Amino acid sequence: MKRTYQHRGHTLDVSVETVCRTQEGAAALDHIALLLISSDEKMPFASLRIDRAAGRAFASEAEALMGGYSVGSSIVDKLIDDGKLMTGEIASSAL
Repeated sequence: MKRTYQHRGHTLDVSVETVCRTQEGAAALDHIALLLISSDEKMPFASLRIDRAAGRAFASEAEALMGGYSVGSSIVDKLIDDGKLMTGEIASSAL
């Protein structure tokens, strides 16, 4: 599943990767959001794998998409509103 969002002049490409893992003999699905942030059709300047929000794993693909969008829009907001921070610092604080 993949979606492209526009936020404050930036493009947020969010896709979802679903991984099957086993834990204590039971299979479970993990949904991971893959986020690319770009601006003005340049190469992406941020690429993140987001596997959880608020301390818990995403329960569905839709939740992972929205989690990726939420993190991406937070990063863009911080980049625009406080241009002094480095992208890595912003990404860490957005998670």
